[in-house]
Amino acid sequence: MPIFVVAFSWVMPEHELWAHFSENILSSLIGSTLILLLGVGIGVTLLGTVLAYLVVMVEFPGRRWLEWALFLPFAIPAYVIAFVYLGVFDYSGYAQVWMREVLGLPGFDIRAGSWAIILTFVLVFYPYVYMMTRASFKRQKVNMIEAGKLLGASPLRVFFKVSLPLARPAAAAGLLVTLMETLADFGVVSLFNYDTFTTAIYSAWGDFRSIEVAAQLASLLVLVAFFLIYFEKRARGQAKYYSADVTNKKPYHAKGFTAWLISLFVFGIFMLSFAMPMLQLMIWSYSSVADEWSAKYIDLITSTSILTITAVSVTVVLAIILALPGRCKQDSIWLKSIIRLATLGYALPGSVMAVGLLYGINQISVVSIYFGGEGVNHIIYGSIVLLLFAYVSRFMAIAYSSIEASAQQIKPVFTQTARLLGASRIRLIWQVYLPMMTPGILAGGLLVAVDVMKELPATYLLRPFGWDTLAIQTYELSAEGLFERAAVPALIMVVFGALLMSVFQTLDKKSSRTT
Repeated sequence: MPIFVVAFSWVMPEHELWAHFSENILSSLIGSTLILLLGVGIGVTLLGTVLAYLVVMVEFPGRRWLEWALFLPFAIPAYVIAFVYLGVFDYSGYAQVWMREVLGLPGFDIRAGSWAIILTFVLVFYPYVYMMTRASFKRQKVNMIEAGKLLGASPLRVFFKVSLPLARPAAAAGLLVTLMETLADFGVVSLFNYDTFTTAIYSAWGDFRSIEVAAQLASLLVLVAFFLIYFEKRARGQAKYYSADVTNKKPYHAKGFTAWLISLFVFGIFMLSFAMPMLQLMIWSYSSVADEWSAKYIDLITSTSILTITAVSVTVVLAIILALPGRCKQDSIWLKSIIRLATLGYALPGSVMAVGLLYGINQISVVSIYFGGEGVNHIIYGSIVLLLFAYVSRFMAIAYSSIEASAQQIKPVFTQTARLLGASRIRLIWQVYLPMMTPGILAGGLLVAVDVMKELPATYLLRPFGWDTLAIQTYELSAEGLFERAAVPALIMVVFGALLMSVFQTLDKKSSRTT
């Protein structure tokens, strides 16, 4: 629905305001957005792929725990890492003060240019590429790499000629998710004062009070998102890549100085992307929690928990409903079309989802009032219905992919045996499908919970008046430069996110052993 709604905004445009945006702002928005996407895309592809290859193919000190520690940046919202590094490396931050006073180096503006914001996104989003390519490398046949070694090929040549081409589809999938997340971000770009389509949408809606122009900008953002999807499919082409079972054998054993150098590199990335921001949050929280903590935080944790639990429950139930028919009717064109539409929301930035829903509700109210009825704005805006709809639509793809993967692992012999024993369809679902799909259901629910808890753009626009969350509190305090106070709600979010990711990794380990 949001796609059709934002497209409909071109039927009745605000000509004067749109002319202002198109003549003075649009070209710079396109340029800055493309620079950001290009820089982040190159960075996460290089970093995520290299890290995945090292932890899967090379034995080095600390590899076993670093392999799982590299997932932890998933638990930290991008805007949290952004305000941590801004607080540390801004002109008045202690890092720059030390550089100027001790080393005698000149200061610099961390917000100038695009290098700092690109680096921030790379440190936050590399796990998407890392996760995808790690799974691909784990399923590559070790004997192919051994054959390359026997032919005298160097490890670098084997990587570029054998391992990397086989991992290309996985890297492309991780890159697509990364670029979608970058395109959807509002918190990081606003903290760095970096103009993109997302900040322009908020400006049109908040500063100019024009939902029509916001919807028009959102429609352009949808075009960019669909172009990225098309580009990813073309990049992968029609090639199919077959792989072997998961193996724990390492083709390369690094020794001596090389081994410790690799370990230092991987550990350094972990420190920059998770450990150092986490430590800084703890330091700031310790110094400010006595003044910042109040009964309000109980309300923030409660409202965040209510939204998260409700959104996860609805999303998982709907994902199960979609996945179960697909298990039985895999060739149904109608079912495939419904699933494709239901999971399309992840391609839409949260700001597009929010503006589409707001604009749609606004138009319904206009039509209702025109025919003598009452508007529905006051009814909808005062509840969390729109916000839950946005969450479910946006994160359905995450829950469905995990649950559907578990459903596909159920061997037909189980269902055939149950039917021969006279089991009804309801009994088959409760006693066969759901128990065997439990790992996928839990994994999908955990990933959705982490994303809902961190979600900022949709929450910021669609939340009812007075309904604040930990994400909103974190962003508002950091936007005012109150980094020490912002560390308190941020640390609560990160701790919850890290716990959820730890449970997810445990489930993933068990799943890897049984497949």
